[in-house]
Amino acid sequence: MKKQGKNFAAAFIGTALEFYDFALFGLLAPVFSKLFFPKEDPIAALIASYCIFAAGFLIRPLGGVVFGYVGDTFGRKKAMVISIIAMMVPTSLIGFLPTYGQIGLLAPISLALCRLLQGLCAGGEFSGAAIFVIEHAQERRKYFSGSLVTASSVVGMLAASSMASFCALETMPTWGWRIPFLLSIPIGLLGFYIRKNTQETAAFNNAQKNHKIGSESLASIFKNNYISLLITFGIGSFIGVLYYVPFVFMGHYHTLVTSLSTSTTLFVITLGLVVYMLCICLAGFMADKLGPQKVMLVTICSTVILAYPAFWLISSGQASLVIQGELILSVLAGMFVGPANGLTASLFDVKGRCRGVSFSLSLGISLFGGLTPVLLVYVINQTHILMWPATWMIFGALIGGISVLASAKTQKKISLELESTGSIYAN
Repeated sequence: MKKQGKNFAAAFIGTALEFYDFALFGLLAPVFSKLFFPKEDPIAALIASYCIFAAGFLIRPLGGVVFGYVGDTFGRKKAMVISIIAMMVPTSLIGFLPTYGQIGLLAPISLALCRLLQGLCAGGEFSGAAIFVIEHAQERRKYFSGSLVTASSVVGMLAASSMASFCALETMPTWGWRIPFLLSIPIGLLGFYIRKNTQETAAFNNAQKNHKIGSESLASIFKNNYISLLITFGIGSFIGVLYYVPFVFMGHYHTLVTSLSTSTTLFVITLGLVVYMLCICLAGFMADKLGPQKVMLVTICSTVILAYPAFWLISSGQASLVIQGELILSVLAGMFVGPANGLTASLFDVKGRCRGVSFSLSLGISLFGGLTPVLLVYVINQTHILMWPATWMIFGALIGGISVLASAKTQKKISLELESTGSIYAN
């Protein structure tokens, strides 16, 4: 049990760091728009800042391939050890960057390069950590175990939200925004130490012993698992929408629609994150009892019904109604995301699992999550229609619904293949 706890801690701290870094960049996008871009056009600067935010997502699929290859070939543990240090470096470098007023155009270029490196390194981190935990977990707890990894992402989000609130204080010096990024150094070093002292999964060790590791090329994985890749991409797409609408874009939405103060807005988002975290764990627990498809399909139908009412509440501007709208979105996000790690991992066999899940999940989250803030800022600014986020969520729900419906047959097929070959999903 002690070793199991260490394995879980190793995965959790890396995932928390990843989402701390990514969320911090999104939450501080308004600050970056003032510091790293010309001040003549504030809207253009904000959109440019969100474009850099999105760029980190667009390169994540490549990172998923790179670190997925390491995880499938050399072990899940080795991939996690490398990724946490690689993630720490560009994040901490952001804390040292000079601003536009100091070096001109080199400032946004440097910021973009750091963000790209951040995205590359994070590409395989989340899925790799989830697979590591799921393969260590008992069969009857694989969905709950996978949900705990996702819940740890909320810890990173809460830490990022807290640090963003800290940076927003009037008493903070002008360089105070650098502090949150520099804090990634001790967190990363701690995660590196914990991960170095973990054990490899039995699933990988057995596949390696049976000479099943390294025998399948990336092209072969794509050819033999294209249905699983499409399903995972669709699930990742809806995750991206569900996650980044209420927790990243919402800060800017309040500046457009409501008169809530910055501190109140951050409080609402933080409260939503807490509810989101609890619902992730609840959904993982329910998926072990009822099956992931049932839990996720009910959530998808609920999203279609509740998206517009939720944004009607938020757009009212009344604090109590805004909180209700945010909590609705938080529950929907948590109930869908909770079983996702266990479901997507079960769609691939051991030898191609890291590459398959990391690439396709990252691609879905990148296209639909990473682009969400810049897309919604642009569309709302052009049309002045404040309900566009609800429409975007319903569109994501349709993609997610098709994917989840298609997953049952593929999951059963992979399960039968693993049983016939003696491969192990979890020990």
